[in-house]
Amino acid sequence: MILKIFCATFSVLMSDSNNNNSGGFAKTTDFKWLGIGVAIFLLIGFIMPTPQSMVDKAIEVFPNLSEDNQNYIGSSEVLAVHIKLTMALLATCVVFFATEAVPMPAVALLIGLIQLFFGITSPSVLAKTYAHDAVWFIAGSLALGATLVKYGLDKRVGMLVVNLAGTKTRSIVVGILLGTAIPTAFVGEHAVAAMYVPIALALYTLTNKSTPSPTLGTLLMVSIAVGCMIGGPMSPTGGARNALMIGFLGNMGVDISFMGWLSMGFMYTIVMSVVMAFLLPFLFKPEVDDLSEAVGLLKKDLEKHGAMTSQQKLVAGIMGLVVFLWITDKSLVKDLLGFSLGLGGIAISGAVLYMLAGLTSWKDYEDKVSWGVIVLYAGCISLGIVFKNTGASSWFADQIMNLVAPLGLDSGIGLVILMCVIGAVLTNLMSAGATVAVIGPVVLDMALSSGTNPLLVGVGLAISTSMAYWLVIGTPASSIVYASGQLQSKDFIRMATLGWPAALIALSLIIILWWTGPLGIPVDWLQP
Repeated sequence: MILKIFCATFSVLMSDSNNNNSGGFAKTTDFKWLGIGVAIFLLIGFIMPTPQSMVDKAIEVFPNLSEDNQNYIGSSEVLAVHIKLTMALLATCVVFFATEAVPMPAVALLIGLIQLFFGITSPSVLAKTYAHDAVWFIAGSLALGATLVKYGLDKRVGMLVVNLAGTKTRSIVVGILLGTAIPTAFVGEHAVAAMYVPIALALYTLTNKSTPSPTLGTLLMVSIAVGCMIGGPMSPTGGARNALMIGFLGNMGVDISFMGWLSMGFMYTIVMSVVMAFLLPFLFKPEVDDLSEAVGLLKKDLEKHGAMTSQQKLVAGIMGLVVFLWITDKSLVKDLLGFSLGLGGIAISGAVLYMLAGLTSWKDYEDKVSWGVIVLYAGCISLGIVFKNTGASSWFADQIMNLVAPLGLDSGIGLVILMCVIGAVLTNLMSAGATVAVIGPVVLDMALSSGTNPLLVGVGLAISTSMAYWLVIGTPASSIVYASGQLQSKDFIRMATLGWPAALIALSLIIILWWTGPLGIPVDWLQP
């Protein structure tokens, strides 16, 4: 479960001492919302009766428990209680994440403590969830991002986009959307967001000195997060969810090439770039329409640095090597070594290589890496794993499907769009990768049994899991911009109120008008 999991942020994004770089991680407990969250946990976990459907799901998930395992894990009734407690934990975390009632790293640690105290997960298994490869990936990526910032490479890349976008605020928003979306389709969003946050902060800070413009900072940061969200679905390399779905489809004998996925995904990225280019300035109306002064100052600042130094070239070269290894880890690297290094192993290797080359120090990592982000995503990864392992995610998906079954959305385009809606809902509650991993095989089997093309259902589901608009922890890019201190949780909710349904409508129209139209992908599926 790597998706929501790509992350690269830093505590120090600019040298301006007046900038609040701690973001939401500096907040303390709001006891009113803490009490509400605890009450929700107790209500769902202990007061409400355990539905028989949870007992049935527990038996389905653990059909072959040995007596020894039963003695340790418990009966089906106990396992059903674990599902209920996991749902209670999920609901409580959603409240805490949405309201920022509790410092987010504390929530991340509470996720593990609840599992431990109530016997949901054994200590050894719990430790493995917090030491997941994705956690190492986050840590290494943060370190890589901090080194890029240290040597000013982020400004060089970002300024290329700014130079092309012009000086008008709306055109810069378009530039940010496309400038983040396109590379995110091929490179992890953590690195892309890390490059643009300092540029956006500089544009805001320089403008704010002459004209107070708090909404401008929010607009620029939200544009980065949204751009990364809409770019990932474009290609197979745009997220773990895409690779997972390709594997599931392949297991069913449905092959899709790189260019085949690109032909389906790029239209979504283009359409959503246009939609968000109009929607975001409407929701977050900037105080200024022209950023000529700020852009000019940034250009002058960049010109002072002159041509790239040998150190900058070395930093860029190592980062390029890391990206190359990420892309080829499951193919070239595995063929050469006989095993894959893992995304985390590669990221940490890059961070260590920077230190060995004398380009950075451990002190730099201590000061510039947001360790709270690492803890936050470790907890979220653990939540996603326990959500899957207890059967809670499967039970939740079943409930949604049962609710919509009477509507007749059990085949054809109706089924495809239904799966997209389910994916778009679940991805806001768990990682995109986990969403695809949990319900992917189920929905593909539904497609086959109903005679619906699994390619439409599978790719549609994968793309819909990019719509994690509602919460701060929805995507790595969301956490990165949140850590900048320029926006609040409610800003994501405000954006999602219109952005989330717009994304679903856009995807539905693309399925109907593009996939089954010019691309000629049949809705009906006849197995050979």
